Amino acid sequence: MFSKLYNEAIIRLDMETVSPLFIKAAEDSSLDPTAADNTYLAFYKDGELVPVIPGTSIKGVLRSSAEELIKSQGLEPCNILDNKQNCAGILRREQQRLEKKYSAKEKYDKSCPICKLFGSNVMKSRIYFYDAFPEGEYRIGKRTSVAIDRITGASKGGALFDFEYVEYARFKSEIKLKNFFAWQLKLIYKLFERRNNRLITFGGLTSKGFGKIKIDNIDLELRYYNKSELPQGYVEKDYYISRKINGIENVKRALKGICINENTVKRCDLENEQAI
Repeated sequence: MFSKLYNEAIIRLDMETVSPLFIKAAEDSSLDPTAADNTYLAFYKDGELVPVIPGTSIKGVLRSSAEELIKSQGLEPCNILDNKQNCAGILRREQQRLEKKYSAKEKYDKSCPICKLFGSNVMKSRIYFYDAFPEGEYRIGKRTSVAIDRITGASKGGALFDFEYVEYARFKSEIKLKNFFAWQLKLIYKLFERRNNRLITFGGLTSKGFGKIKIDNIDLELRYYNKSELPQGYVEKDYYISRKINGIENVKRALKGICINENTVKRCDLENEQAI
């Protein structure tokens, strides 16, 4: 299914912090006496060390929420943490038992709705999340906290620590889908709605109110590489047709007639997939 490019969807969005954000850095700064005990994750961009929300973190949070959302649609995702129950483990055992290697299309057909979009250990993902970097000014905060004993629930004596976090920032990010079905794009936009309804949080210390992020300024660009006709709203490029939809309300209207149900998630033929 990936040997030929049928379509692409490029989503550009802003992620604005509504509460402080703390995604912990892995580096140990214990040799620096002025450094905080824990600090936020930062990468170099244009020669400056800036906070970042990694694409892998965005993908993990949205995948977990997508599993909940799919269940609400009457569909069942696999248990990704259990090799006996997840799609990768099941497909490996089937291929061994049948002494057969499944094609990419067969793997897709036999996978759960979540693995069909986000991928698994035996099937490539068709959605890609890029790191989110701050746009404009951002503010860094610093707090002192106390460690909690997980057994007693009380504070540990002498267990004070300080940490640095992102007090405020507006991040720019991009998500790309390749060879997607319309229901998969609809699922992503439903996840954005859940995020803005405060049902999804990012990073650590969420029990302290951290990690609330508002997603806005959403733009969508659709590209189809196999269409001979020019649907309404599309323009012709060198080797594909393109449509740009700006703003979440316009995107919602474009996706209004798309359903997520047992019939739509079973589709495997991109050749006849209609342009949105």
